[in-house]
Amino acid sequence: MTLSKFFDIKNDIAFKRVFGTEKNKDILIHFLNDILLNDALKSLDLATITEVEFLRTVQDPEIAAKKQSIVDILCKDIHGVQYIIEMQVAKTKGFEKRAQYYAAKAYTNQASQGDQYADLKEIIFIAIADYIVFPNKAEYISYHSILDINSHEQDLKDFYFVFIELPKFPKKKEDSLNNIVEKWMYFFKYGPDIGYDDLDRR
Repeated sequence: MTLSKFFDIKNDIAFKRVFGTEKNKDILIHFLNDILLNDALKSLDLATITEVEFLRTVQDPEIAAKKQSIVDILCKDIHGVQYIIEMQVAKTKGFEKRAQYYAAKAYTNQASQGDQYADLKEIIFIAIADYIVFPNKAEYISYHSILDINSHEQDLKDFYFVFIELPKFPKKKEDSLNNIVEKWMYFFKYGPDIGYDDLDRR
């Protein structure tokens, strides 16, 4: 797929068109592998994602009075691991809480009556934010999981959160990008000036 210049991937419709359609599924798979298969998440022991199935992005509540959840992209891989990908442009109070709510909703939606709890699969939430979410963190990507407070051991392994804060990505020229993750950051931050085909994956 060729994306023209002046294409702002942070636009909600554009983001879903590029990452959330069957036609462009390979782009989403590339992105997930590039962001998740790294040293920071080696404890997940994730396999390379070769296929994903798009799931319904509207998560209805079990009780009508409860809040409905609508995510940008929800999919699962062949092992049943689910991925929520959200593009957040406007600064929103409580966005990190919303991320946990969405993840919890996707987790509970896996279980039907008679299912075994042991069969529940991991939920990985990836947020791409065009504002500072965590002011005290210097890195533009942060990885979050549930850890034992004392030992830092990861006994509860089904929830992972990746927050990408685009304003923290340093200003660089295209020819100075060091790896594919930096190329993705450049693509998200400077989308109106480039296209996906300009991201050399070599």
